[in-house]
Amino acid sequence: MPAQSRIIRRGARRSFLLAALVLGACIEVHDASDEAAKKAAADSAGGAVFIGDPKPNAPTPSPDTYGADSATPVRGFGPAAIDSALRTDSAHTLDVIDSAPAALPSESNLTVLQHELAMPLAGMSKAALHDTYNEMRGGGTRPHEALDILAPRGTPVLSATPGRVLKLFDSKAGGLMVYAADSTERFILMYGHLDAYQPGLAEGQPLRRGQQIGIVGTTGNASPTVPHLHFAIASSSDVKVWWKGSPVNPYPLLR
Repeated sequence: MPAQSRIIRRGARRSFLLAALVLGACIEVHDASDEAAKKAAADSAGGAVFIGDPKPNAPTPSPDTYGADSATPVRGFGPAAIDSALRTDSAHTLDVIDSAPAALPSESNLTVLQHELAMPLAGMSKAALHDTYNEMRGGGTRPHEALDILAPRGTPVLSATPGRVLKLFDSKAGGLMVYAADSTERFILMYGHLDAYQPGLAEGQPLRRGQQIGIVGTTGNASPTVPHLHFAIASSSDVKVWWKGSPVNPYPLLR
């Protein structure tokens, strides 16, 4: 083959490979742009975001499937094993982090919240809780800033305060989640890893304290063998921005 022909063919192959690489990069950028658009509104300086597509029509429980008799207790796990399973939960996207001083709650607001706040799980007492708020997650890179409350699968999850539903949300990390405002609309309460929402639950719906909103489960990146409720509270200057706020430890407020 003449040298000139070989050079032309090599040049054509290089052009084809370059075009393929450019096309592949464009596809990746296009795919990434969709996810970036979902995350952009939720990104903050602290890196706290909630990722996933809202799914208002998420599954709801039926008495046959999630009746009290079918609730599955946590078996075969000692305290160390349970702690290990929870620590491997990489749900950093569940954290509500915004350390802006303006968002920090006042003592008077916390007093009102504490007066209203009730246990978010049926049949659970504070003595059964372990304060996981300051435990580290993500390989020791960040604080948990929420309570992980162990309970049998199917345990009713209750609205901890009067208020209203802000968002029903489904994400890869948190699974089925409910975001709610308290009655003063100064705080956002988040309930994560639900197996199902309470039938008929809807965004904007008023909530009574103690009203069932779902059931305990392992959706999202929770360990399938350790059903629990991921319960978080954040102080907020605008509850319409339901994905962002300044984290508040629920543990000392619960009675």
